[in-house]
Amino acid sequence: MVTLNVMLAAMLMVAGMQYTMKSPKRPLRQPYPATGFWVTESKPGKTGTIVRYYANSNRLVSTVAEPANLDITKLSVRRYLNKKLAGELSRDTTKASIQKLYETN
Repeated sequence: MVTLNVMLAAMLMVAGMQYTMKSPKRPLRQPYPATGFWVTESKPGKTGTIVRYYANSNRLVSTVAEPANLDITKLSVRRYLNKKLAGELSRDTTKASIQKLYETN
């Protein structure tokens, strides 16, 4: 009977610990772009953000100066930058954004 109570208490304690571990204070939602990536640059004391869009091959596709400071910790800003990245990659005429897995001679 005592071991049953101890086992039940241990199971409840483990279940409580797992519940607190699974529910962080802030949700960790990170939208990743399908292809390519972007890098932002903001200078302290100045307004505006420079955004550089890159293809998967680490080739610079374009550089855009945004008039406002972008806070990339916000989910809406990351989604905005991902949408702009998709647009920049679609306008890329060199098609170097397509990653080559192998080459044939």
